[in-house]
Amino acid sequence: MIRYLPKLDSILWALKSQEAFDTLDDLRRRIADQRTTFYRAIGRNTSYQPDEVELCRLSDRDPFLGWTNYCSVAVGGVVVGYCGE
Repeated sequence: MIRYLPKLDSILWALKSQEAFDTLDDLRRRIADQRTTFYRAIGRNTSYQPDEVELCRLSDRDPFLGWTNYCSVAVGGVVVGYCGE
């Protein structure tokens, strides 16, 4: 199971907004759809595909949540959240 924590200004809202996915492909699809919807809502004609969602490994273990294989999740060079197992 892959857990996703969005990067928000409030850690409380970020923790309440956590999502779980069965695979990394499911995570990438959700993030690409979410960012596409957001940018279109603010008037930009931007579309993202799942292969444009980048995962950058930060560490073996997150010290705060205890997740393993801890990665940042970025779209278009902007970090939008974090994931781990």
